Amino acid sequence: MRGALKRRAIFTLLSLLEGVIRLLMPRVSTHRILWAPGIENLRWKLGRLRAWRTFEQAARRVPAYRAFLTERRFPRHLDVSRGVQQAFETVPVMDKDSYIRRWSIPERCVGGRLPRHGVIVDESSGSSGTPTSWVRGPRERQATRQILQLGYSNTASTLSNPPFVLNAFSLGAWATGMNVTTSLTDVSMIKSIGPDKSKIIQTMREFGPNYTYVILSYPPFLKSLFDDTSIDWTSYDIVAAFGGEGISESMRDHILTVAHSAYGSYGASDLEINIALETDFSVELRRALAASPELSRQISKRDEYGVLPMIFQFNPFNYLIETNAEGELLVTIARAENLNPRIRYNIHDRGHVLRMKDLEPVLREHGLGHLLKRRQLDLPLLFHYGRSDLSIDFNGAVIGPDSLRDVINAHEQLLPIALNHRLISFEDENGDRQLHLAIQLAEGKRTSDLDAAALAAEIFIALRRANGDFHNAILTSDDRMLPSLAFYDFRTGPFVGDGAKLKNVYVETLDAIEAADAGLDRAIVAQKTVQLR
Repeated sequence: MRGALKRRAIFTLLSLLEGVIRLLMPRVSTHRILWAPGIENLRWKLGRLRAWRTFEQAARRVPAYRAFLTERRFPRHLDVSRGVQQAFETVPVMDKDSYIRRWSIPERCVGGRLPRHGVIVDESSGSSGTPTSWVRGPRERQATRQILQLGYSNTASTLSNPPFVLNAFSLGAWATGMNVTTSLTDVSMIKSIGPDKSKIIQTMREFGPNYTYVILSYPPFLKSLFDDTSIDWTSYDIVAAFGGEGISESMRDHILTVAHSAYGSYGASDLEINIALETDFSVELRRALAASPELSRQISKRDEYGVLPMIFQFNPFNYLIETNAEGELLVTIARAENLNPRIRYNIHDRGHVLRMKDLEPVLREHGLGHLLKRRQLDLPLLFHYGRSDLSIDFNGAVIGPDSLRDVINAHEQLLPIALNHRLISFEDENGDRQLHLAIQLAEGKRTSDLDAAALAAEIFIALRRANGDFHNAILTSDDRMLPSLAFYDFRTGPFVGDGAKLKNVYVETLDAIEAADAGLDRAIVAQKTVQLR
């Protein structure tokens, strides 16, 4: 009884606090108060209390979640006598297979039904299978809108020209494009174009150079857009913002030859589109990691994963982010208003959280105290290494598409001509499992103009240097199963079907017939001449 009274009192206080916060949120000027430095510890603790409250509400009012907990023989109330964090770590983990696909949308809603109005339905890209619909109620859409508006207003306030947002994310039912448009309409001039280079360039010519064009899209599209020579980019003031996937610092530098700033956002259709943001401080910290192996080893897992992490900042009042034993992020949306609660949701991304108070002494130890002057927010940092389930095992090593991406983007010759890349695991005619690295050239570029063997050798050297396990796997691999690499002209070979899906496919598993149809056995013969030992 005493525990129930304590729980009820805490949840009532949280509701009162959230009521005050809702009064501050609509105006960007007062919303900034909520992000003020110096209260990070309070945000951290309150966020965990909110996650606890959201768990108890879902266990009581969401039919699917009740069934999910019953299957796992987990109680509907947490024993927080030893602390909320410790209790929360015992809550069963959910993901798309174990929860989303098993119950209907109404069953996953608070109250077991969809409201009759005020709900927007958007869709994930389907890059890993059949597209999934996601429902978002008015309260959560309002929260997303206000966070996007706050981030946008911080950028807009520094611009000398009136901002003009060009939304080049994919439109229609896709989550990001839809939410960006609905969120920024009230605070900016915006044109939702989608990923259409010619229309973006036409719009900029039509409205002229007296605006700052804030162009939002996926990194490959931004690179392709800024490589277009049909417009004089130096005549325009441009800010680039990206989401959907990470970039290397070489790619950022490439984008910054046209844009005067470039920032990323972390989110997911499964959760929310704007969970965390890059800031000036997080970008500078990432560059410091790239330059200092010792700092990288101390605060990141770059050596383990072979990829430089994206670094974002997030508000722990809204999100509880944990890391499981496999290094995957578990995200709980702490707000109780969400129509479909997600509690300890495993999106199968690799990453971890570092609090600012733990980072500060490390930076000073490495003589990097000056970086702290770039800090505007004391929000915790989210280190993100890419998708855990978009990696391929090779002879005991793990290699992901982000590793190949970073090597391409750091290569002076390849960066301007490589359109995208893919890791392909396939069976050859002998039934052996092979790893093939495929690089598609941009339209108009020709593989016949390349010294393919020399470039392949350089790429493998860089990959082996970044990933010690991959290096050792090559040393211990049988000759007939060494990894291969080939370059492909635009939409040929394994890329012949590109354009049919919204997002690039970075990992593919093929059987022997599919591999032969894609010409991979011929590529293997051609590329085995690269000296890997």
